[in-house]
Amino acid sequence: MKKTLLASIVLLFSAFCAKAQMTQGDFNFGAGVNLGLPTGTFGTGWSFGIGAQVQGEYALTDQISGVGTIGYTSFFGKTMSYPDGFGGTVSAKVPSIGHIPILVGARFYPAQQFFVGVQGGLGLFTGSGSSTSGFEYRPQIGYNADQFQVILSYDGTGVTGGTYSFVGITGIYKFGGGK
Repeated sequence: MKKTLLASIVLLFSAFCAKAQMTQGDFNFGAGVNLGLPTGTFGTGWSFGIGAQVQGEYALTDQISGVGTIGYTSFFGKTMSYPDGFGGTVSAKVPSIGHIPILVGARFYPAQQFFVGVQGGLGLFTGSGSSTSGFEYRPQIGYNADQFQVILSYDGTGVTGGTYSFVGITGIYKFGGGK
């Protein structure tokens, strides 16, 4: 009984994902939510981020596609303690910061549902009346099904004085598509 149930689940999952591969000339548009966990020095002032993004993907061949992404993520500030100069400490909350990626890149599909890719472009950070920007790079791996994608990425943006980097996970719902 357990083997029959397991075989049925695998068969249904395979049927659900069977049409996930894009063929040359296909275009998909999608939108979704993303979560970010700051790393390195970016993680000292900000705890996590949540936002939205849209993407377009065009199949150049059956295994290679071009992809463009734009979005917005708000990273929430942490409460930090600083010496007050008199032997005590003062606590202050770091203000939230917004991240706007404007990226283009390519993906390679070694299997029908899985891809690896890289994107690059402009990364903007805004907040507290100031902004900074720099070159952003985003290597990624993902799972692609008929109506959705799940993407795990590392984002790094070179800004004055260092790099803002975070690990992100994005869920994209694809609207229509095809040739």
